[in-house]
Amino acid sequence: MPYSIHRNNLFLTIFLFFFSLKYGIGQEKYFKNQIKVTTDNDIYIIYRSTDKYYSFGGEIDYTFTSKKFLGLQNVFKNKNSVFYNIGIKSEGYTPSGLEEFLKTDIIEGPENFDRPFAGLLYAFLNTTYTFDRSFFKPELISGILGPSSNADQIQYWFHKNITNDLKYDGWQFQLKDQFLINLNLDYLYDFNPNNNWLNFFGKGNIKFGNLHIQASPTVGFRLGKFEKPTHSIGFNNSILSSKKTTEIFFQFSVRPRFNLFNATIQGNLFKRNLTSTSSNLNFLSWHMNNEIHFLKNRFSFSIIYSWSTSVLKTTQNHVFGAIGTAYRF
Repeated sequence: MPYSIHRNNLFLTIFLFFFSLKYGIGQEKYFKNQIKVTTDNDIYIIYRSTDKYYSFGGEIDYTFTSKKFLGLQNVFKNKNSVFYNIGIKSEGYTPSGLEEFLKTDIIEGPENFDRPFAGLLYAFLNTTYTFDRSFFKPELISGILGPSSNADQIQYWFHKNITNDLKYDGWQFQLKDQFLINLNLDYLYDFNPNNNWLNFFGKGNIKFGNLHIQASPTVGFRLGKFEKPTHSIGFNNSILSSKKTTEIFFQFSVRPRFNLFNATIQGNLFKRNLTSTSSNLNFLSWHMNNEIHFLKNRFSFSIIYSWSTSVLKTTQNHVFGAIGTAYRF
């Protein structure tokens, strides 16, 4: 008899445990974590056959909610919610005409490039504070520009194993190593929050540090089925949307960008580099994004087509594509 009672208690404990998983934890309305992987490359543009300018980028980031994190939860007492995002990104920049350089026996030097070779590797941390019709996203990035970023090796590997392209000469002339730190500020305002199929928004961005000094006002719209901007995958805010959320929409934006400094072109902010082209930097450039976003429960997928006018007086307009996928849990 005691053994039977003990066995029944064991079965009851196991039953209550799985019941709590299904109807306790399982009934939480929101996910608390998200992993996202993004890759940028001009190879995603069908009519393009060569690398140039912003040649590639690869990023992995982790988004999470927490009651406390580095005291950042105490900023903006009137906020609706707050969440955090940390990650790492690698970027590679190359001049144009690389295929033509390969046809000659002479290794072209910096004097032949319309922009320098440059490699970036950096980590970032941003915090998103949401309000009724807006959100504010300050971000701190820190990393390295130069050979220590290993951007050249990443491109060599990609060309050898993925695209079967040639190995480019010229990375030995890339901008020299330097430590980077930048503060980026984003603010978005929702112009018509009550429309559930067509949404207009305005956005402002400021970057300040020894990587970029820039300012960009943005206007755009979304068309389709979507959450409000503070909860939408289109702005990497879907951690706040419910578990059963579905989004599928087209997003368009255009912005002028005022360029005061760009380390991937001009090198060291405090010390002129021999391969810098500071005098050729365009003060004003225009940028346009066409985007398609899809989110269903845990999974999301995004495709972005990005076009810009020349940032340098010596370069042409530029186009690249971005593909991102995320998983919420």
